[in-house]
Amino acid sequence: MLLALLRRSASSRILPPAGGISANGSNSSLLFTRSLRTTRSGRLRVQRLQQQQQEEEALTLALKKKQKKTPPPAPIYAVPALIRVRDLAKTLKLPVDDVLKKVATRAHRKLHMRWGDNRFEFKNVKQVIVPFEMAQQVAAQFKLQVAYDDVEPQFTTLASLKKRDGGSNLMQRNPVIAVMGHVDHGKTTLLDTLHNSNIAKYEAHSITQKINVSETKLSPDLDATFLDTPGHFHFFRMRTNAAQVADVILLIVAADEGVLLQTEESIGAIEDTGIPVIACINKVDIATPEQIESVKQDLRSFVALQNCPIVEISATTAQNLDALKAKIVELVSEPEVQRKRSVLVAPETFAEGVVLESVAMKGRGTVLRVLLRNGVLKKQDHFVAGMIHGAIRSLRNADGHEIAHAVPGMVVDVIYANKSKNVDAPNEFGFFALPEARAKQVMEQRQLALDFEENLIPGGSYGRTNSTDSDSNEASEQGEDNAVDDDDEDDDLEDLNEDDLIETKSIIVKADTAGSLTSIQDTVDEMVGISTARIGIGNITTKDIDVAINGKCPIFGFNVKLHPKEKKLAASRGVRVILRSTIHGLIEEITEFEQSK
Repeated sequence: MLLALLRRSASSRILPPAGGISANGSNSSLLFTRSLRTTRSGRLRVQRLQQQQQEEEALTLALKKKQKKTPPPAPIYAVPALIRVRDLAKTLKLPVDDVLKKVATRAHRKLHMRWGDNRFEFKNVKQVIVPFEMAQQVAAQFKLQVAYDDVEPQFTTLASLKKRDGGSNLMQRNPVIAVMGHVDHGKTTLLDTLHNSNIAKYEAHSITQKINVSETKLSPDLDATFLDTPGHFHFFRMRTNAAQVADVILLIVAADEGVLLQTEESIGAIEDTGIPVIACINKVDIATPEQIESVKQDLRSFVALQNCPIVEISATTAQNLDALKAKIVELVSEPEVQRKRSVLVAPETFAEGVVLESVAMKGRGTVLRVLLRNGVLKKQDHFVAGMIHGAIRSLRNADGHEIAHAVPGMVVDVIYANKSKNVDAPNEFGFFALPEARAKQVMEQRQLALDFEENLIPGGSYGRTNSTDSDSNEASEQGEDNAVDDDDEDDDLEDLNEDDLIETKSIIVKADTAGSLTSIQDTVDEMVGISTARIGIGNITTKDIDVAINGKCPIFGFNVKLHPKEKKLAASRGVRVILRSTIHGLIEEITEFEQSK
């Protein structure tokens, strides 16, 4: 009977459908939850789940609290080599006055700053410039950190090229050959013969007075860029600049004249640079064997030429020029020269180069003659060169033809739109194509460097504001010492006779190129009785005449013009203008003016 009851009870039990919904339409999971809560084992399981959830929530809350307690890493502010005090305060997010008190003192309505042994004087807060090291010290006093931000571009080395690119875009650029030697020994004639041109015919007095450029084929698969340097003694710096950028130097010596002054200067440049050299004895067609042998012996007497190849040639008749080309190819194929010729030419690589010349051209303004060393130079690229920031309008190759882009080893004339206030580009600065924003940063730093130097006052007696009383006393003592020194200097001046004083005369110098202007300036600087009131590139302007009127000084021009308007103004105001087509002719005029009474 009991067995029958059990069977009947089992058959009457309601089971949920297979789909998970109970017979009355409710979800089976709810029934399962209810069973957990209504049975002892179910209640224990729910408690465990709740406890686990509470532990996870507590752990999450603890992590959030820990993150709130851990301070974020201190920011590191980027600061360049020089920065104005207002910009430094803005960078560090500090009041300007708080930063200013750390770097300068006020006296006599000016701001005075001491940095090391140097003292600076600024007219107002806007002018105060702080070097990075001082900015670093100021930041430390406010418990802040700064990092050096070097914006100045540098020439890329072969090692950095390989590291950056892995060598996939490295190539061999055309070799650069600098041709050097004494004036009228046949340098330009040699290049004319090699290039089938006739530059020498049009040069004033047959004297090269700027760096001429030509591209010549040395072999079916190798072109070379030749730099024809001036041989006259006034162009020493121009020759040195060319030697520094060359892969090989051709030293030209006339067989009928031998080693002369500028030959020795060129050999000195070869010794300084260590660049491979080929000595060419030119004009062998008009020299005797004895003369040629004598020149060989003279050349071998120089240490730099003891092991160099010597080739006998005639630039006029083209004698032995094929042998010269073969020797150049052999030299530029040596491993050391090939490593130097390795360059990066990926399209996205910014170009680097050296400014050989800056020339004033009618209708184009100042044109830069640039030898490319790395990268690809294109139209619309922004660049910096010295104190010039420009955007390229057009490029012209050595033959004067307009080109879309330039690659390493080429010399190009860069016509540009000037984005800066400056006009002239010093030759000693490199040429760097950069993004526009970076170019502006570079120019700002270079201008700050000039402004910083202008505010330097040797012998000042003002210290920094954060100095102690002892520092102030020391500064006062230094000021008293300086006053005594000034009195001593006045006494010394009183002891001088009028005959001991040298009266200097002011002049204005204009030239057609920066290289020529630099050569003239180098010579004038050695004249104790001459000082330059104004120098510049290009034709004589009304501004030049205005300066001459105010300074009562003459204007000397090399390879420039005096247009009718300016000529009439100069004549009406009694301004003397001397124009010459050769450097030595102009120097003779300046020397004569120096010696005149």
